Amino acid sequence: MGGILNKAGEKITQKAGEVITSGGVSAKGNTGATVGTESGAAGKKRVSFDAGFDFKAGSTILYTGQFEKLNTGSLPATLKTNGSGQLVKSGDIAGTWLEMQTGAMYKLNSNVKLPQSFTVEFDLLTSCDKIDDISPVNFGFAGNNSVSSFGEGDIAHTSLEFFNENKITSFAGPADKYINTEYDLKPYANDKLHVSIAVNNDQMKVYLDKTKVLDAKMFKAGAAKYFFISAPIKTENDAKVYFSNLVIAQ
Repeated sequence: MGGILNKAGEKITQKAGEVITSGGVSAKGNTGATVGTESGAAGKKRVSFDAGFDFKAGSTILYTGQFEKLNTGSLPATLKTNGSGQLVKSGDIAGTWLEMQTGAMYKLNSNVKLPQSFTVEFDLLTSCDKIDDISPVNFGFAGNNSVSSFGEGDIAHTSLEFFNENKITSFAGPADKYINTEYDLKPYANDKLHVSIAVNNDQMKVYLDKTKVLDAKMFKAGAAKYFFISAPIKTENDAKVYFSNLVIAQ
């Protein structure tokens, strides 16, 4: 009787070493082989997609900052602000950068409004212990070219919410738009971020390092547009934000 039980136990052990799927495919136990499922999905790589980068800069330059040709310690004469700012250089990263003052808004000194279709490109750089030491940086367009106060004339902007670490918001009051987008901002602590903007009449597209974070109708028809960028209202632990390589083209 004991022999019969022992042989039955051996059979059970042998069967436990095999896994039989509903598709009839078997895999030996403890071999590390991937076992299929009824859908056949297990072990397959997730399908990925790439939308490409459809931004094309304008061919006719309307404005270029050329900060590298200016003296450090000064505010470029082509910019105006409700606060202050100074050009600086770093031994860690190339270029000449505008160190933006907290609570300051910057616009071009030229009062010529932008055409209905144009592109804007620039770079941002942060210096911080961690990215959430920085409150939002806003950039976009105003309906006038005044800098009498922070946010003066703002009609459409995108906000990099560094303090939230992974959130971008875009707001346009006159067009009644408020759009949230997730984008990981943590890697930009002490690093450079390239921003590309394309405006075509009422449509505005924004790209962060070739990733599109906005594509929406942000303006009323025929709206006057003046570019602006605003420094954070506040920062913690002496964090700073820098701005450079501004090019506006048509």
